[in-house]
Amino acid sequence: MNRPVVVTLAVAASLPLGLLAASLGTTEPLAAAQASPAEAQAPNLLASPKAAEVADAAEAFLATLSEQQRAVAQIELTPKLAARWTNFPGGSNVRNGVFYRELKPNQIEAALKIAKVALGEEGFARYQEVRAADDAFAKGRGGRGPGAPERKKADGGPDQKAAGGAFQKKGGGPGGGFNFGSENYMIAFLGKPSKTTPWILQLGGHHLAINIYYKGTTGGATPYHVASQPTVWKDDQGKTHEPLAPMTSALRGLLGSLTPEQSKSAKLDARFNDVYVGPGRDGKFPSKSEGVSVSELSDASKDFVKKAIAAWTGDSPQGAEYLKLYEAELDKVKVSYSGSPALADRGDYVRIDGPRVWIEFATQGSDHVHTIWRDRLTDYGAEFSF
Repeated sequence: MNRPVVVTLAVAASLPLGLLAASLGTTEPLAAAQASPAEAQAPNLLASPKAAEVADAAEAFLATLSEQQRAVAQIELTPKLAARWTNFPGGSNVRNGVFYRELKPNQIEAALKIAKVALGEEGFARYQEVRAADDAFAKGRGGRGPGAPERKKADGGPDQKAAGGAFQKKGGGPGGGFNFGSENYMIAFLGKPSKTTPWILQLGGHHLAINIYYKGTTGGATPYHVASQPTVWKDDQGKTHEPLAPMTSALRGLLGSLTPEQSKSAKLDARFNDVYVGPGRDGKFPSKSEGVSVSELSDASKDFVKKAIAAWTGDSPQGAEYLKLYEAELDKVKVSYSGSPALADRGDYVRIDGPRVWIEFATQGSDHVHTIWRDRLTDYGAEFSF
């Protein structure tokens, strides 16, 4: 086995945000410059049962906005703007749309109606739970639990602080601040919401990047970045919340069900501090699929793979159709991981890699997880090629 290599990718919890931007060279997505209109023979898109209802809700929301707000919320449908999302804090400098904090109560209600229709019951519940976790983090309920390091003022200039790095927990990622919390999530429309022509709904914020593509009665639900910090927390009424519980449980069950030989085959040499095909890396999948083939696994392990995939696809009204596609190719899927199967510490990582499905789960720390679901064939509705 080769000496492990540590792969570090735009990790919000490990570097000051200004330094992150400097290391990337720009806040613009890296992949955008390589994007071009997709070829005519695009893969067939899945039926989108809520497409017309979402378009109506979007038009109703836009009608509540001022001219200035509409100019921010509704923008062009271009590859550069579609790829403009991130998995670290910040606002209009790193993602599209209008902030909830800039909306009136009736406008927020109209925006949330769009999210509820577009995501379905399961997806909207997770959307709200992730935003609530961000509120908890902003209020100081997040962090690294007992013995958490003290917060200190972050190094860096005004640009870094504007991106949400006014305070930095030494060794523990950014602490609560102005760019954390549910009001700092955003909504954007790339293209004009329509029942016939293509457009994308983006719902974004610190730990969410939802990109839903619509074209008539069809569409796509990826790329879908969902994360949480803290991963488990209690609200003021003492209720326990765990936004990513279905994902975490299924993947832990999967890794725990592998035989020693299968676990060895699934173990990656590289270590990952974040998702690999994350923001700014559209289309940059590894050239070689690694890990243990699902075809070699027991029925119990295969069930865990199905449950894991369903945990992400279930956040879309198209989830059942996605799951049907992915299960049809299940024997061609590979599972891999690095770090510990407990998925409890920084660097613990899992990947599900198939002909279409791509899922990553990256542990940022004991209470901080990043994940992503992509469809290799229909990210952004295959509107662009990267």
